Amino acid sequence: MRKHWVWWAAGVAVLVLVFYPKELMVVPAYRVTLEDQFGKPLVHAGVSELWQQTSAERQENLAQAFTNAQGVVEFPERAIRASLARRMVGCFAYLAREGLAATCGNRWSITAAGDYKELDRTETVTGIFRKEHSLVLTLKQCDLNEPGVC
Repeated sequence: MRKHWVWWAAGVAVLVLVFYPKELMVVPAYRVTLEDQFGKPLVHAGVSELWQQTSAERQENLAQAFTNAQGVVEFPERAIRASLARRMVGCFAYLAREGLAATCGNRWSITAAGDYKELDRTETVTGIFRKEHSLVLTLKQCDLNEPGVC
């Protein structure tokens, strides 16, 4: 009789591990700085953050913000709750939709919104336990008289 309880307890533990919705970080917090080609901050410029956890979400998420007087905008950490079972089923569904070349997991991008051409992108990660992500985008304003530049 005692062996049956051990198997039941093990079965319940496995079910909890498979179906418990664990919190997953999709995108770390970012501090984004926009500057022009001369190093001056771009004030009130738009920045877009696009992210998706492809195994657990069917649609991409979008956040947009404007830079402050120093050309800086901060995006918070993005996280979702999803069980292992949901992520496994979601991954197979995503591969069926997108093809076998697709990859399951986290996807994100941060870009300047507007008529800008990106000249340079510098990402810095600092910290050991609590990593801080900084992104500096060097941009050039597009000239309507020279459409070939952008």
